[in-house]
Amino acid sequence: MDDDLAPLAAAVDEARRLARDTRNFDHARRRYQSALEELAAVEARLGSGPVATLQARAIVGMASCDVELGADASAVLPQLDVAESSARTAGDPNAVAVVRGFRGLILLRAGDVTRARSELDAALGGLDDEVEKVPVLLNRGSLRLETGEVDGAVRDFEQCRDLAHAEAVAAFRPMAEHNLGYALYLRGDLPAALRTMESAARSAPEEHAGVSLMDRATILYEAGLVSDATRAIEQAEAILVAQGSEADLARARWALSRCLVLLERFEEAARVASSARVAFERQANDAWAARAELVELEALLAEAEVTGHSGRAAVQERAHDVAERWAQPPVTVPARLLEAEAAIRDGAHQLARVALLEAQDGTRRQPLSVRIQFEAAVAQLAFVEGDRRRGLAAVRRGLDLLSSHRAQLGSLDVVTAAALHGVRLAVVDVKAALDTGRAGSFFDAVERGRATFAGVGRVTPPADAETAALITGARREVEAAQAEDTPRAREGHLQAARELQDAARRRSWQVSGGHVDAPRPATARGVRTALGRTVGGRPVTVVSFAVVQGSLFATRLDAGRQQLIPLGEWGEVAEKIHRVRADLAVLANLMIPEELRAGARSSVSRALKWLDDRLLAPLCVRGDLHVVGRHLMLAVPWTALPSRHRARTWVNSWVDLRPAEPRRSQRALVVIGPDLASSSTEAGLVAGAWRDASVLEGSRATCAATFEALRGADVVHLAAHGTHEPDNPLFSSLRLADGPLFAYELDGTDLSGATVVLSACEVGRSTPRIGGEPLGLTSVLLRLGANAVVASVGPLRDEVAARVMPGLHEGLRAGMRPGEALARAVADEPEPVPLVCFGPLVL
Repeated sequence: MDDDLAPLAAAVDEARRLARDTRNFDHARRRYQSALEELAAVEARLGSGPVATLQARAIVGMASCDVELGADASAVLPQLDVAESSARTAGDPNAVAVVRGFRGLILLRAGDVTRARSELDAALGGLDDEVEKVPVLLNRGSLRLETGEVDGAVRDFEQCRDLAHAEAVAAFRPMAEHNLGYALYLRGDLPAALRTMESAARSAPEEHAGVSLMDRATILYEAGLVSDATRAIEQAEAILVAQGSEADLARARWALSRCLVLLERFEEAARVASSARVAFERQANDAWAARAELVELEALLAEAEVTGHSGRAAVQERAHDVAERWAQPPVTVPARLLEAEAAIRDGAHQLARVALLEAQDGTRRQPLSVRIQFEAAVAQLAFVEGDRRRGLAAVRRGLDLLSSHRAQLGSLDVVTAAALHGVRLAVVDVKAALDTGRAGSFFDAVERGRATFAGVGRVTPPADAETAALITGARREVEAAQAEDTPRAREGHLQAARELQDAARRRSWQVSGGHVDAPRPATARGVRTALGRTVGGRPVTVVSFAVVQGSLFATRLDAGRQQLIPLGEWGEVAEKIHRVRADLAVLANLMIPEELRAGARSSVSRALKWLDDRLLAPLCVRGDLHVVGRHLMLAVPWTALPSRHRARTWVNSWVDLRPAEPRRSQRALVVIGPDLASSSTEAGLVAGAWRDASVLEGSRATCAATFEALRGADVVHLAAHGTHEPDNPLFSSLRLADGPLFAYELDGTDLSGATVVLSACEVGRSTPRIGGEPLGLTSVLLRLGANAVVASVGPLRDEVAARVMPGLHEGLRAGMRPGEALARAVADEPEPVPLVCFGPLVL
């Protein structure tokens, strides 16, 4: 190279390094500009030939910085024409190919997929230098994702990753892995996708953290982990703002707006999507502007549905316009679905049919959320047109898609999160069934969704050493917090514990499942047939509660009949349940003066009587009662209702008709945690109720010892201080000798046939996922196969537990069902006892 050109070549390389490694695009652009000015001076002396290749490289580099800083295609493409002219003047086909590769990226971002594909293919065909192929492969893989060529995208990303070893392109390796992760998700392998993205995050340079977080958030969104995705996007935004990366920042705003829609923050979602759309329009990135507009319209349509405002026709027209302007499936398919949904709600059924027909072929290559959305729209249209057979077929196809996806997952956290994408489908099904006025149709629709969302019974345990170390560390931090004297020190340890728990959760998401089939949903006919087989003359009634558009309904089933009964506004019932919980907390606190506790005693009695009159009296329940419900219905102390005095009552979040597992032995396990006032008394009395009982107390009652002893126990009694974590329910816990035993740790344990008694405060509580699936210690134990879990939905005083629990176990040993044994044990207590028996429909 000419001596005059060597320092300029170094300057161009330095500018490229700045952009690649530090993402300081403004600084890099100035370096490119300076190099071009110096090249112009050299060109005046040496002519255009010797400097043309360097000019082409510098122009491409400067154009790439302009794009990252928000420039639109109309400003960048003329620069690339100049660069290509320089490369051709130099007679450098490799430089020409580099220019065409970058032009392909700009055209892709502008939504011109056909021309972009032509430029990228030509670039790869003209490149001899494998290092130069790396970014082009990355961009062609992205294009193939846009057009639904997932297998081709996987090949491009894998080749890009394998070629990205040289220092000059090493930064592309984690990018390729990120994109490969998304491609693997589209193939249907979520755990592999998350493993790939986790690997990419570990190797990515710090400067790429914003983009890495944003890519990861995309996978989390599709997994249904929307709150986690939102946090990742918010972290990414902070980084991207500091870097001044306008293009990536606009994508982050778009991603955030999608999450806000699922979180039902519709007004905020529309505002954020609008800001993303404007940013894309400034960059002349019309394809992404269209995507942002669709999210904005989706939020506006959902807000109109909630508020009752009009605007459906306007949404339908705008969505139709977007679909007409674009031929890319990631744009046109969601546009057609949104057009169809708005048209259905506006009564324009013919328009909806046409839109769904236009969307049908492209839907098959879309993410799970879009495929389920398509089936929901097909079902909704069929139902409003009176074709229940076609509507139910679409509902079942959508639920089958969700079941097949969840069967591949090995983490309870992800299994429950995935239900989010089936919510719309379930709502359409239930509303259509309610419109029929038939009890059986309504019950069947409710249970179709609940059984699918309930997912598999047992999933893969978190058995790897790194996860175990994270859990152990979290346990130590929680225990260290207990020993601290100051709130600030305690919070420091608890924050450290939360970070370790989050790390353990992230690892669990990467575990593949055992392809276990989802449970079959119960039907009204099947339940009544099962109830008709009960023996001994004891009638059993099943009551399923469901909330539809703010109103509470109950489906009552017994061997002889089925009824659908409206029970009024849900808000009033919810307020009374909250009142009961507050009063129970006062009664359990002996530090509160007796006169205040007396007031709470009177208040809770009135509230329980009111709930009894509103929820059960209209149903005329006699004998055994199985309650099925979600959300706050799982927080009602059903055994404490006046009409349920001494009567068998048990509860679940869905009608689980699986056969009862036989008792595995007559062995009981009694575990007593620290700092219980009546621990020794309770342990002795409970153990004494059984002929073969193992007792773990004091220093022997460790998490590891308890975990090991659970295997093979027929009855498990865990007496300990308990904590329900509403924000992270899988880390609800029981405090044992060496710290908390987390619900998360039990994932994968086989509790088939066991009865588990949790003599602890509030660990019977659960927190619903956005999809409606309740999560907490009790729900985990039931998923692991327990026939029954007796747990408290409110504070439980030690001395009350010490009185009640021996009687409960005596009843169990005598052969009583757990719900019956519990009712007998609490019958003579002077105050309501918030213990509830949870379990499947075991008759």
